[in-house]
Amino acid sequence: MKRILKVVGALALVLVLGVVGIFVAVFAGGRPLVEGPLPGAPGVTTVKDGFVGVFVVDVGDGRVVLVDAGNDETGKALKAELERRKVAPEQVAAVFITHGHADHTGAISQFPKAEVIAVQEEVSVLAGQTPFRSPMGKVAPHSPRTVRVTRPARDGEVVEIGPLKAEVFHVPGHTPGSAAYLIHGVLFVGDSADSTREGALKGAKWVFSDSQEQNREALKALAKRLAPRAGDVKVIAPSHTGPLAGLEALTALAGQ
Repeated sequence: MKRILKVVGALALVLVLGVVGIFVAVFAGGRPLVEGPLPGAPGVTTVKDGFVGVFVVDVGDGRVVLVDAGNDETGKALKAELERRKVAPEQVAAVFITHGHADHTGAISQFPKAEVIAVQEEVSVLAGQTPFRSPMGKVAPHSPRTVRVTRPARDGEVVEIGPLKAEVFHVPGHTPGSAAYLIHGVLFVGDSADSTREGALKGAKWVFSDSQEQNREALKALAKRLAPRAGDVKVIAPSHTGPLAGLEALTALAGQ
């Protein structure tokens, strides 16, 4: 019996070390995510919630919107930023969800008056009805955390929240309804792309993505759509790595 327990324990340790090794390999080489005002984007602040960034964006009428809602269900870090701004949770007008992974939806319940906006193709994912098809999603089929989208959005739609305008782009591949949002000159790309320490942009992390091929094609299409108006994109802001100035990094990625 002791021998069996030792074998089981050894196998569990190997599994844990393997998972840790995968995570280290996947997250290595990224541009550091820095908390605070987003460079080149007045009115936009990055809030670090552990290993993921959440963005607080001024609406311009005393309210704010969030891009994603982090991993922490209590929203401690987000609430601290709101308090610093003298903004109550009830003044969060909307949460723009980039995709349905649990580390991006944690604190939505803390903002009961906020509209929850996501691309139509992600609605069933957020409701827990569509499973993730990524390698990690197959190991952990679906998070029990579910989210009701109050305002489904379409690709190319411009969502208006008071004076704020958010352009919606469907960027499938990481998940079926992954989205990018262009707000105040910032292209929020969620987990559909990451920045590197060298200042380049790379596609979504394979272990958490449903289809790398679809992700690559979606990023190429996004670059092509934005190329005629490159000046509109001042900053590219991924969720897990630091920002990059301008559209050049996305254009370069699309050309590979």
